[in-house]
Amino acid sequence: MEISVIASGSNGNCCLVEDHGVSLLIDAGKSCREIEGRMSRLGKSLEDVSGILITHGHSDHISGAGIISRKFEIPVYMTKEVFSTASLGEFESRIFSGDFDVNGLKVKPVTTSHNVSSCGFVISKFGYFTDTGMVTKQMKKTIPGLNSILLESNHDVDMVSNGHYPAFLKKWILSDEGHLSNDNASSIIQENGKKLSFVLLGHLSENHNTPDIASEVFNSLVKRKIEFSVCSRDKESGSWKI
Repeated sequence: MEISVIASGSNGNCCLVEDHGVSLLIDAGKSCREIEGRMSRLGKSLEDVSGILITHGHSDHISGAGIISRKFEIPVYMTKEVFSTASLGEFESRIFSGDFDVNGLKVKPVTTSHNVSSCGFVISKFGYFTDTGMVTKQMKKTIPGLNSILLESNHDVDMVSNGHYPAFLKKWILSDEGHLSNDNASSIIQENGKKLSFVLLGHLSENHNTPDIASEVFNSLVKRKIEFSVCSRDKESGSWKI
């Protein structure tokens, strides 16, 4: 399996998963042109993608999906809740309500906790979880079986509390339907990820986090040696063979 992080942050999310000859795009929160360019720099092409999997309907995860679907004739997989609110124009939609497969590759949706209907995905032993304010029961059940994960490490709690956002927005970010903090993410990995050998920390806040802070928390809370990388907010992060 190969994982390529194309974009990761509140300004856009997109991850390419390649396994057993099938390429899947998880989220498409950048423009088609931007995703094409970033993938090209990693030696990847949208022409090889068999499906686009959407975690939820926020624009930083879905905005490029319609154009990509039309241009490259790629079906978009989403829940009925996401489909009912998506404004993507004409596109080939595939609605899922449980496990499904794309060209023989099994995909398992895992419920997350956000302020809209949302999920993560498990493909083989890799899990992708962003935009969740807490570890759901499904996540707790799933993570112990994974060997690799992309997990959001969105913010530093003190930076949010002391930041310039209005009180209602701070309350939401820190809530069970908001985002995982650095401490949350690293504690989840320490407590539940006993088989994890590779971790990607993603979806860092522009205003309330830095790669150095996320890395420092990870190194302080995860008490065993795990290869990890902090995903870039501003460019493609790279590709990793797992």
